[in-house]
Amino acid sequence: MDDQTHSVVRAIDQSPDVVLLLVDDEHRATLADQLSEADITVVSDDTSTLPAFDVCIVDTESYPAVGEQLRRRKADADPVLLPVLLVLEPGVSETRARELVDDIDDFLTLPTTERLLLGRIRAHLQARRQSKHSSLFRRAMDKAVNGITIADAGDDEKLVYANDAFLETTGYEREEVLGRNCRFLQGPDTDRSTVEEIRAALDSGTSVEVEILNYRKDGSEFWNHLSVTPVFENGDLTHYLGFQQDVTDRIERSRELNRYEEIVRAAGDPIYSLDADLRVTLLNEATARFSETDQADLVGRHVREVFGAPHAAQLADALLSLANDDQMGTTIETAVTDAKGRKRRYQTALAVMPADEFDGVVCVSRDVTEHREREYRLSVLDRVLRHNLRNKLHVVLAQAELAREQTDDEAIRNATTTIERAAEELLNLGETARAFHDTLDPRWGEEVSAVDVATHTRHVVDEARLSYEDAAFVTDIPGTLWARTHNAFELAMSEILDNAATYGGDGVEVAVTLETTGDDETVVVTVADDGPGIPDVEKDALTSGVESDLQHTSGLGLWFVRWLAINSGGSFTIDDNDPAGAVVELRLPVAAPPEEEVSGQ
Repeated sequence: MDDQTHSVVRAIDQSPDVVLLLVDDEHRATLADQLSEADITVVSDDTSTLPAFDVCIVDTESYPAVGEQLRRRKADADPVLLPVLLVLEPGVSETRARELVDDIDDFLTLPTTERLLLGRIRAHLQARRQSKHSSLFRRAMDKAVNGITIADAGDDEKLVYANDAFLETTGYEREEVLGRNCRFLQGPDTDRSTVEEIRAALDSGTSVEVEILNYRKDGSEFWNHLSVTPVFENGDLTHYLGFQQDVTDRIERSRELNRYEEIVRAAGDPIYSLDADLRVTLLNEATARFSETDQADLVGRHVREVFGAPHAAQLADALLSLANDDQMGTTIETAVTDAKGRKRRYQTALAVMPADEFDGVVCVSRDVTEHREREYRLSVLDRVLRHNLRNKLHVVLAQAELAREQTDDEAIRNATTTIERAAEELLNLGETARAFHDTLDPRWGEEVSAVDVATHTRHVVDEARLSYEDAAFVTDIPGTLWARTHNAFELAMSEILDNAATYGGDGVEVAVTLETTGDDETVVVTVADDGPGIPDVEKDALTSGVESDLQHTSGLGLWFVRWLAINSGGSFTIDDNDPAGAVVELRLPVAAPPEEEVSGQ
């Protein structure tokens, strides 16, 4: 019972008792004196409008004038009792009185003693007070936010009461549940051991509290936090009082949290949480393995004791930056020493726990030592190969030219020409790789920004017309069109047009179109030619993004175009043109022009 209900109960118990006295003058004074001795307030009034009262005493002469009012008062008060006593003159029987009046709760024959009068009145006042309590509790149960039911202890524990919250939770109407045992809420996946636990408690007359899977009328499942309490009267078990609360959301959240905990425990990367003082509050097994210390022994330790002082210092600096920038997460990379004394590099993602004040942080650390070492080695290899390749190919070209000049043998001269052509192709390949070097990084960075792709495309088309006089270039390009792309966009367009013009042959027509999609969220760049098209092997490799031993391309240009599109958050496709040729399509996110461009218009 809540405080508000308690206060109403106290008000009922402490309210003054009022008896309305509607008898003739001969008996009124005597009855009033007898009642006033017991601190009972007595009121009497004309019969046109009756005042509020707890018990009414009326005689047979007054009743005809007030009978209709009393009936209305009793009906309005229902289910609270409003007792009416009829006083009888000596010699008048109750049977005769009932023929004359209706809705009388009790009879009192005059004259009467004070003891008898007070006993009868107090009994009716107590009954009225109890009916007020019952009505209050009934209204409280009816309006409770959780389900409340009452079942008869006998006759298969059938329900005799169910409140609105129970009906709303289960989806049944009141007439569909009253008179039935609550087992109708059970279903195929209801745990039988839980049902047996409830049954055992009912049989022994003890309380029970469980969480059980129940079913609504429409067949949907819900988790029911059920409490059942036996009710005894004079030592006999009479009823069961049940409380039901729909805890489906809590159960599902708990299960989801359990799944997350299982994932965290099974993760191979260290995952741990720190409090505001950067002391470990939770950790997984991978964290314990890193430090070769039991999980329980790490709880409460400062993060520097687990990952070292440099890691702790960088983590603290990152958290300070997050607080200053009002951010919830960031990533740092630190050098740490593991329990075996090995130098490692760890990338740690930090996420601040949501709270009004800083309450801690969750960290997920990943060992990137091998990854970073591979990057360093590839960088060195890339730099050495590109530098040495260029130098060595220049030597090859010089020697081939010298050999051709010093011989009249036509076969040797043809061979040197082939060597020169292959060396030049390799040089061009190296130059392409250098030009597109930045697009190899799959991570977005400062190289991706808002670019006026219309202006850049026109520049590329103008240069292509000068370089390929035998090709026809047809364009449909708007004045300006801004897209979010890598700053190597113009170089990528040059690769696409060069590829179309070079392999299209004499008289090839290349159509270049720029437009936006209907939702104005994507810029579509299309280059279509009517040449021989791109071989299926190369087209399939570029479309899938994977080369195999039997499926590979002959150059790097279109690969770099594909990587540029992906790094820009877009896409790259190649299709056959009709009736011949190829269609290359770039899709890039639409971008707003930079502020200086807008202000300069």
